[in-house]
Amino acid sequence: MVNPLDHPFTQRLSHWINLINFLVLCLTGWFIHFPYPGVPMSLIRNLHFIFAYFLLINGIVRFYISFFGKNKDYDSILLNTQDVKNIWPQTKYYLFLGKHPETGKYNPLQKIAYIALPILTVFQAFTGFILYKPEQSAKMLGWLGGLAAVRGLHFLIMCILLAIIAIHVYLVFTTAFEQFLFMFFGKMRNEKGI
Repeated sequence: MVNPLDHPFTQRLSHWINLINFLVLCLTGWFIHFPYPGVPMSLIRNLHFIFAYFLLINGIVRFYISFFGKNKDYDSILLNTQDVKNIWPQTKYYLFLGKHPETGKYNPLQKIAYIALPILTVFQAFTGFILYKPEQSAKMLGWLGGLAAVRGLHFLIMCILLAIIAIHVYLVFTTAFEQFLFMFFGKMRNEKGI
């Protein structure tokens, strides 16, 4: 059974905002990387930048909530020694090669993903800024191998983020559907006929 305290409203709201931001950023990023004739590129780029700022602001707010908010949850996201021991058993479980190990609110692979997402997002914003202002970022552009390399890196990070999100969605629907219902509707299946 889902414990409502596991996902307070502020965390659920942040999750919703992230979903919208990632969808818009991936879609507009795709059109920026592979432009099509007739697509209003000025609008696409502006939307991309606006939602990048929304994503970063939401990340900062979520970071604050995690460490200083009323419902801080940093201790359930950071890896501990038991998590390190459970990385391989959890991997084997997901590969249908072992039984499910005892874990806390999040298993070690979830924690690794939840730690990696903000780091990748910040690096994605960094490479995005370089692409947006290549003349002002010439030194950083040179360190990273030039404009084509940074563009490729930005695209690669998007692919990694999409892979993490796709795995997350798959696992939610196959192993934690009640969590999905609660995360998006604030109710469990047995409440109000959901």
